[in-house]
Amino acid sequence: MNMDLAVSDFRRTFSLTGLWLHLGWADLSRRYRRTYLGPLWHTLTMAIFIGCMGVIWAAVLKVQFRDYALHLTPSLIGWSLISSIFIEGAVLFLNARQVVLTINVPLPVLTMGLMWRLVLTHLHHLLLMVALIVFLRIEITREMFLLVPGIALVYLNGLWMTSLIGMICLRFRDLQMIVTIGMQIAQFVTPVFWPVSFISPNLEWVVRYNPLFHLLELIRNPLVGDAPTIENWIWCMVMLFVGSTVTFIAYAAVRNRMAYWY
Repeated sequence: MNMDLAVSDFRRTFSLTGLWLHLGWADLSRRYRRTYLGPLWHTLTMAIFIGCMGVIWAAVLKVQFRDYALHLTPSLIGWSLISSIFIEGAVLFLNARQVVLTINVPLPVLTMGLMWRLVLTHLHHLLLMVALIVFLRIEITREMFLLVPGIALVYLNGLWMTSLIGMICLRFRDLQMIVTIGMQIAQFVTPVFWPVSFISPNLEWVVRYNPLFHLLELIRNPLVGDAPTIENWIWCMVMLFVGSTVTFIAYAAVRNRMAYWY
């Protein structure tokens, strides 16, 4: 384990800010080259999904469509970013084989580029919330501005999550599918489609001890004019500290071996 080389990689990553900003933007441009809407296709798809599923689930849960739309829209906006962190992170280093084997750049550059692309893509989804606020005449509150530090904390957690998942999935390829399936299950275990108040008291622990729920609350609550709880902030900050520490140690341990895992 060489901590000095790992520290040097992270220092070089910050000095190469222009590179990972370009990588993220270039990857986004490549994916949507010669399309009219670009990343807005994701936003349009989500809008159609909210419209269709909102009507059905509002009837199933026996709530007003307006109330359910106010829950579902910010939930999907937040969840789309969180799930992308895991799913895209699983193939982060797998898809970067040519870069890793031919160019001498610190691997954290790839992580920063990925997260920059994810933020650019998912910021478009906020247009749905703007439309909902205008259409439903929702009052703008001070709590909504907590979205900025909320997304920042989710972004910082996403850096260590994508790195750690990417390293593990590079070494054990079957885990990529497990991550994808796991996120599909987590979407229904985490209160994305259903409000927290609907769960029975004896199952509250499923929500309270779900780290994905606390990440989701940092985005969802400000969008509906509520402040995330102190518990949400503490959970996410503890995850950031512990996760970053574990990821740094893991990276220092396997840094020199990752090129041999392709």
